[in-house]
Amino acid sequence: MIACATAPSGCLTRAEQPSLASVARSLAPVQQVEGIQLESIILERPIGDRFLDRELWDSTLPVGSPEMQVLLSENGLRAGILAGSLPPRFQALLESDAEAIAGRGLTFANRKEEVLPTSGPSDLCEFTVLTDLAGKRAPVSLKQARGGILVRPEATSDRRVRITCEPQIQHGERQQYLRPSEDVTGWVKHEEVPLVRYQPLAFDVPLGRSEYLVIGWRADQDDTLGAALFGVEANAQPRQRVLVIRARQVNPSATPDLPSLGSGGRRASIAAEAGRPR
Repeated sequence: MIACATAPSGCLTRAEQPSLASVARSLAPVQQVEGIQLESIILERPIGDRFLDRELWDSTLPVGSPEMQVLLSENGLRAGILAGSLPPRFQALLESDAEAIAGRGLTFANRKEEVLPTSGPSDLCEFTVLTDLAGKRAPVSLKQARGGILVRPEATSDRRVRITCEPQIQHGERQQYLRPSEDVTGWVKHEEVPLVRYQPLAFDVPLGRSEYLVIGWRADQDDTLGAALFGVEANAQPRQRVLVIRARQVNPSATPDLPSLGSGGRRASIAAEAGRPR
């Protein structure tokens, strides 16, 4: 306010005044970017909830090869596709103000991948992980852990979206690392949070525009990676989470047939679409 009062002609000086061209650009219609739109939301209920832990998965088609399904199960993880008629309880949870959280809408045009947070931060996170069915479980202990699923969507020729999903956990404080420069002529300092990637547990799934990918945890496996990614506490009570993902290809010339994402809304339109008749 003081700066405004002392300026001779309001808050903008002559040098700061926008040009007519910049004003025209700012008023022009926003051009939709061609690429992929991905929406996600987290469902959360008390641990061992009958629907999130059992009944939901009876309605899904498991993803990945049989070997991958076993490997995910050994780590307390599971993933499946919901298609066709959705369970009424699933639709009700998507529309819940208390049990549907962290709604996000992302556009993949320039970006290639993104991490969808699922848990944390946790002061101490301890679990065991099995990355090879022929191997042995390895104990893991991480401080200040934050779990998530990295998603990398790609368009397919049949208008579906193939999504690669990889479990990851960040932990600790930011640290400085030396990385090769872009022209590979020297080294550049970068600040990064230490990251553990579980690439052997990555899987990919083709997703149609009216299908939902759900990723979650088996509540009876409390010492697994699944528990670290989808087990949380709220008000000193253990809770269980499921990540829900929907994706579609975007064509700027086509008329959108799905509800647009709200500006600043708590949930993405994934909830609104789930309630539409099919």
